Amino acid sequence: MSDQPMTEAEIELALSELPGWHHERDRLERSWTFDGHLAAVSAASAVGWLQEQRNHHADLTIRYNKLTVSTTTHSAGHKVSEKDTELARAVTDLLD
Repeated sequence: MSDQPMTEAEIELALSELPGWHHERDRLERSWTFDGHLAAVSAASAVGWLQEQRNHHADLTIRYNKLTVSTTTHSAGHKVSEKDTELARAVTDLLD
């Protein structure tokens, strides 16, 4: 898995297979809404384990019952890389 920045075309192709995700400010981002705060916190914890397994860590934001995952690759100059699309795919599989 490469940590080289992806082109806009590569990002758009990857997003076509990542429902709900969008690209802005050199990040991939998506939010999920849960039944309550504890469900959102539990989901964030599960995402944390996925990140540790991949040694690639997204920003996680919890606002009561909403979890937002926002990822970029620091070693790629804070741009989107394959590490981000793979993490997005894994998070989607976990939370959808």
